Amino acid sequence: MAALPSAVRAAFRSAWLVMASCISSGAEQSSGVGRFGALLSQACHALALGARTVTPNRLLPIAFGMTHAGKSLLWAGTDAFSFFILIKIVQIPPVAAGTLFVLSSFWNAMIDALWGNGIERVGTIRKALPGLCGLAGMLACFSFALLPWLPTGSMLATVVALFLFRTAFSLLDVPHNATAAALAHVHGHLIVARWRSTLSAVTALAIATAALPVVGAASASPRTAQIMFMTVAAVAFLLLVPLPWLVRTTRLMVVARPRVRETVPAVFSPGGFVLFCFAQMLGFAALASVGKAILHADALNERLFGYALLLIALARLAAIGLWAPLAAKIGSARALGFAYVASAAAALCLPAAIGQGPVSMMIVLALLGLSFGGVGLLAWSSFSELLALMRTGEDPAVAARAYGWFTSTSKIGLGFSGVLTGVWLSQVRGVGTQSLWSLVVPVAALCLASALMMWLGLVNGRRQLEKRWSEQQ
Repeated sequence: MAALPSAVRAAFRSAWLVMASCISSGAEQSSGVGRFGALLSQACHALALGARTVTPNRLLPIAFGMTHAGKSLLWAGTDAFSFFILIKIVQIPPVAAGTLFVLSSFWNAMIDALWGNGIERVGTIRKALPGLCGLAGMLACFSFALLPWLPTGSMLATVVALFLFRTAFSLLDVPHNATAAALAHVHGHLIVARWRSTLSAVTALAIATAALPVVGAASASPRTAQIMFMTVAAVAFLLLVPLPWLVRTTRLMVVARPRVRETVPAVFSPGGFVLFCFAQMLGFAALASVGKAILHADALNERLFGYALLLIALARLAAIGLWAPLAAKIGSARALGFAYVASAAAALCLPAAIGQGPVSMMIVLALLGLSFGGVGLLAWSSFSELLALMRTGEDPAVAARAYGWFTSTSKIGLGFSGVLTGVWLSQVRGVGTQSLWSLVVPVAALCLASALMMWLGLVNGRRQLEKRWSEQQ
């Protein structure tokens, strides 16, 4: 397990260098350097950049990157491996594990929506938000580390641990997402989305590397899983330390600005917003089910089985360089539709590739990672642009409500991925090449439906918003 800290250090050092080259030199940001979170941001940035001077202009993006990496470690570990842990370690039946996964995801989605609304509407919550985020970070790390320690077959303990993690994660996730809206106004929507996607891919890579002893073994070892989850939780906790400072600083950036909610159309009335969230719900459900199914695919070559998620994570990192230039030319929303089409094609190729040998499998797994990475990058970039078009991203409190609804619908989709995978596992005898077709066909259909909604619906919704916006000028 010593591979995890070294992988995290090396990967994050590269990520900071990528982010630092994208940060605007003239960005206006708060200089609350006296706070411990800001000092930790400075220290980590100095380690990554060596002798380069850390200025207040750089602190906010670096703190954002650190905290995004921390929560991404928790999310990648939970989303990719909690379903695996429940079945292989805790020994919950597949259908029951899928049901628990979707119920906890629905709970997560409900908390996202309620928390986002509460942040916008209740001033007391906004004042206490930095401290609440710090407490939520500690609870999220603790409950994450607890998952592999659950008693075998204990449904009650599993429910408590899952729901505790989902609740704590929502309490820190929604405010953190809202800070991205403030950064996007300074550095650009696609740039911030690239930061997010780079760090998400790096953390997924770190998780996949650390999980090799767990998923690559003939039988999953509870002790190995426990060490892995505890190590990830400790690293995530350190990275989340600047979160209270980050939330407080972005709130102070807009405290003197007028509230924008009364001067623009209602956030959720335009069809573009609702349709966008629904499209991502379907798409995320499809893509996440493929990732979960790969962990149970006995038909995969034994040598590649443990490295499947690692290969996908590497391809996700490479996808940023592929999809970002395309989005800059044709727009993030249109490029997102193409990413979903590519995901559908890659999923349909998976069963055939498995039957053709290791080289074909590696190629298709890489294509899956490239398309998945494109969806992750472009979904966040498109959503940020949509908020800017509605002029709701200027105030983190207002943006929190919008991000709360977006992440809520996305997590509903991720929850359905657990049900889809659980039902599929319960109906097939041995996860061989032929049985994969019964999963990838509906996955491809959902991806194509998401692409169609992006192309036909979102563009029209954005045009309606542009028209209503121009009428108010």
